[in-house]
Amino acid sequence: MRKNALINSCYVCAAGAFGTFFRWLQNQSCFDAETGLLNPSALNYIVPLSILAAAVLFFFLVKKLKNQELEPPKDIFGLFNGTSILYPLAYMVIAVVTLVGSVVTLVNCAGGQYAAVYRLIAGLAAISALTFPIICSSRRRRYAPNIIGVFMCIPIAMFTAMLLLCYKANSSNPVIWSFWIEIITCCLCMLAFLFSAGFAFDRAEPYKAMFLTMLAAFMCFTTLADSRYIGLQMIYLGSAGMLLTELWMMISNMRKPAEAEAAPEEKPEPEKAQVIEPGETEEKPEPTIQAPERKPKKPEDIDAVLDDCKKYID
Repeated sequence: MRKNALINSCYVCAAGAFGTFFRWLQNQSCFDAETGLLNPSALNYIVPLSILAAAVLFFFLVKKLKNQELEPPKDIFGLFNGTSILYPLAYMVIAVVTLVGSVVTLVNCAGGQYAAVYRLIAGLAAISALTFPIICSSRRRRYAPNIIGVFMCIPIAMFTAMLLLCYKANSSNPVIWSFWIEIITCCLCMLAFLFSAGFAFDRAEPYKAMFLTMLAAFMCFTTLADSRYIGLQMIYLGSAGMLLTELWMMISNMRKPAEAEAAPEEKPEPEKAQVIEPGETEEKPEPTIQAPERKPKKPEDIDAVLDDCKKYID
């Protein structure tokens, strides 16, 4: 199933590249440089249409996986069962990118507006980066599933803080088109990480999690076209990497369902002994356990026997 995982991940990355380009094109041509207001243009609809097209594409990709009649992982140990040599390298690189982004955000926001919210985001991003290798190596069973589930819920808190920051920073901005992408991205990432955390709490819904991780990773790539702190950009990039890693593991660990146990064969009943019953002309003997009585011999028979004995004696 690694081939399917690679194909679906490539679809997400390719769609994300198109989404980033369309968002950058909209920022360059549809917003007035002086006032920041939105200019009427057909390009204003290209980003929503690209998001809708990506959602339809991901829906059919997940449906295709579902039609293969393979069994997806149901728990956290079956999910992060990576055996490739590149697997540890991949999640370590993603963790480092997210950690560096949190440090850069912490440095850039010092003394600025909404510094407390930026520090909160940076702290949660750092914790997410440090716990991500632990999550990805959970098949070693060093930690209980509930602890892994708590670690997987930290990105949800991080994107909640980012959603709060986006709302506060743009509360006075009348142009919703300038920040609605980030709001949708934060909401989808929260849902995607929530459904991924369901594997740790035995509430797994694999196909819904696949769809949401695809769409959330696509939105993380798309929102990179907006202008913000470089640290936040790295956090978005690291989050997209986390989602793609979880998507890869969901698909690559799909297995054929276990064959149903064969029903035991019915043993043939032993044939009954064939009993020969008496015919119509035969007399049915009466059952008895007593020995038959001897009938006394007739005198004529006794005389005949004595005559024969005399003949032999003579």
